[in-house]
Amino acid sequence: MPGRRVHVVRRDLLLAAVREAGRSTRADLVRRTGMARMTVDGLVTELLGAGLLSEDEAVADGARAGRPARSLTLGPAAGGVVGALVTTEGVRVALADLTGVIRAERHHPDTGLDTLAALIAECEAQTGGRTWATVAAFASPPDGDPGTRLGRPVIVRTVAELSLLGEVGYGAAAGHTDVCYLRVGTGIDCGLLLGGVLHHGATGAAGQIGHVQIDEIGPFCRCGHRGCLETIASTPAILTAITTPYGAAAGPPAIPTAVATPSGAAGPPGITAARAVALARHDAAAERVLADAGRMIGRVVADLANTINPGLVVLDGPLIEPDGPIVAAVRESVQRYAQPEVAAATGIVAGTLGARAGLLGALFAGLRATPTGRGSRTLARSALTAPTVLPAASSIAAGPSGVVPPGAHERAVRREIIVDALRGSGPAARSDLVKSTRLPRAAVADLLAGLVRDGVAERCAPAEIRPGRPSPYFRLVRSPALLVGIDIGGFGARVIVADGAGQVRYDGFLPSPLSGDARPLMRAAAGFARDLMGEHGDRPGPQTRVAVSVPAPVHPVTGRFGERSVLPMFSGYAPGDDVAAVLGHPVRVINNGHLAALAEARRGAARGARDVLYLSADQYAGAGLITGGRMHPGAIGYAGEVGHLHVREVGPFCACGRRGCLTPFLSPAHFAALSDQRPGAGPPTEDHLLGLAASGDRPVQRALRDAGRLIGRTVTPLVTVFNPAVVVVGGRFTEPGVFVVDGVRESLLRHCSPAAAAAITVVPAVLGRDAEALGAIESLL
Repeated sequence: MPGRRVHVVRRDLLLAAVREAGRSTRADLVRRTGMARMTVDGLVTELLGAGLLSEDEAVADGARAGRPARSLTLGPAAGGVVGALVTTEGVRVALADLTGVIRAERHHPDTGLDTLAALIAECEAQTGGRTWATVAAFASPPDGDPGTRLGRPVIVRTVAELSLLGEVGYGAAAGHTDVCYLRVGTGIDCGLLLGGVLHHGATGAAGQIGHVQIDEIGPFCRCGHRGCLETIASTPAILTAITTPYGAAAGPPAIPTAVATPSGAAGPPGITAARAVALARHDAAAERVLADAGRMIGRVVADLANTINPGLVVLDGPLIEPDGPIVAAVRESVQRYAQPEVAAATGIVAGTLGARAGLLGALFAGLRATPTGRGSRTLARSALTAPTVLPAASSIAAGPSGVVPPGAHERAVRREIIVDALRGSGPAARSDLVKSTRLPRAAVADLLAGLVRDGVAERCAPAEIRPGRPSPYFRLVRSPALLVGIDIGGFGARVIVADGAGQVRYDGFLPSPLSGDARPLMRAAAGFARDLMGEHGDRPGPQTRVAVSVPAPVHPVTGRFGERSVLPMFSGYAPGDDVAAVLGHPVRVINNGHLAALAEARRGAARGARDVLYLSADQYAGAGLITGGRMHPGAIGYAGEVGHLHVREVGPFCACGRRGCLTPFLSPAHFAALSDQRPGAGPPTEDHLLGLAASGDRPVQRALRDAGRLIGRTVTPLVTVFNPAVVVVGGRFTEPGVFVVDGVRESLLRHCSPAAAAAITVVPAVLGRDAEALGAIESLL
């Protein structure tokens, strides 16, 4: 209920403020949270009664004049969170208080749920207080439901996901929001942090990098495929390769049997992970084995750098050293196979937490789910700003000291609740809003008056006739804003103008070939959009919002093209400046692949899906990623650059200066043999190729299907690791029919990991050439 939600927000804010300050007075809490003194006093009384806060006697310290104030700290019942890790090494459990300090830790070599329950009970008995969250990871599926056995809700994550969070919270990835974590152990597992959010995939199978197929005729993998990465570069595979020349002569094992590495990987008798690392420091053969495994891992990491574009890759496992051969070889492969700007911006480091990474990550995840964790995020995000649903005129005004006046934040939260209620119900009576929000009647009347004054809500006719004194009805005002989407492409600029709700009002197209300098086209497109609005009686105003789609990576923070972008006409400047100079309004500039993906996810073939991959199948191959319903541009805006994934070592030259990228294999010149013998055939063009396919030319149709197979095979690592629910295939190659779509589907089902293949649906795009401009409109809503 909304009233309960308000109470929870207040409680979380208060607990977070106390935790972060360590010791606070009530007056301090009023200043920190922006709540009224009466509200703070009521919450403090409640939390003191529950034991969540403790209050010390007032002591004069000479720091302030007047009556000394009592100080508040977290109380004995504040409790904490439990993290658990169940691997082949046994069960490890830790309990941390709400400040993040580990208060108890236990370990047992058994791996059963009964042992897990016993260790958790021991930790909780030692520390006392409430357990707010229990987070666990299991290296293999548990023998039963953990929640049922433990008698509480359990957040279950993979070991790789929690190890990633451990490195983000306490280790090598601290401060990063786009991270790929790889643990090289019995298998090769991956965790993804995209835009600061842990990515699980459509079916929770994201991160299965160990099942990316490297060699189609390689050894069988446990997943049923041949030649998966983990059959070549996992810890057991590496130790077996080192054993071949050395065997038991490499040195006595630490245990005279097969040895379990810290990741649970068993090596052959006589060769342990530690021994292999030691050998590689002075023996060329052992060093080459580790380096070769690193190069294989690096090839896949380079593909992820080009398509998911993490800012940091963390390598972990018993064979990983900060400057060891595996880390060095991964860096070498990324430098060779990733785009130059991507390679320069992608850090490759070794993990720093070792076997404790997963346990610390479990505690980190649990702390984020506590009241203090939620309150800290709320304080950081909105303590000094109004909710985004409100206009700028209603922003919270800070006092002369920059501190929010008491009650201002409280009022903003209540306004947001009223707006949410109106958005969900449509026109509503004021009396109904009082009942649904559980806010005081006088407060609802005052808030509605403010929303009407700010143009957010308006009075309207009653939806029904009721007996008794009528209560006034209110509804949200339909925004008068104009939304303008501009798509800059190789053949010109497409403009779509929509109302504030995203409904298309009119559109137009400005034909103009792209030259060696794209800036004139940017300005011409802006002028065309301005003129198009003028023709329909509109003009850019204060509520006009503009987004521009461009066929090149754009930095998500600076809005600039990279200095070393593949296409020189899209390098080294901020394209939004040229458009804004013409329209007189700031603009958003986003890569076309991501906007097409957003449009198809909201209006088109992938409507309703939260994790979507959009593929543009034509001579300028590209992609866009939607994760959790939002666009993922990558750390520097290069996510989705599938056209420059490496296909063949000795392939044709690409515009990026390398050989064997995907793009040259999709160019008209690559299909020249299909039209050479036809009467009147001129230089091969995309239009001619597509015309032949549309007229029923079987060889050309087969060629398009084969192009789809190549695209699908090339993006297999991305699909396996990203785990989308829907793969949407668009681009000009889809215009003659579903040939290329069928080819993509065939390759993905054949080469992706079984878990990823079982989850995906491959469909043709439905929005055609309007997708990018419609995506620009959607990005403004």
